[in-house]
Amino acid sequence: MRLSRWARAALMIGAILLGLGLVPLWLVTNFLPGADPLIFALAFFLLVPLGTVIFALGIILLLFAWLNK
Repeated sequence: MRLSRWARAALMIGAILLGLGLVPLWLVTNFLPGADPLIFALAFFLLVPLGTVIFALGIILLLFAWLNK
């Protein structure tokens, strides 16, 4: 049960970091077509890889918790 809590926490934190990294880039690309999206991507460049790693860790922990039931 404890592992499941860690898995849910890791999934939530990973999803939040992915959202914080990808949503501004998506908004700039769609609503400011003349702006350079690289400027906004550089502001959030650490959030997407970190969010991806934490999200993947959450999935692995969730699988372990599910298999241990």
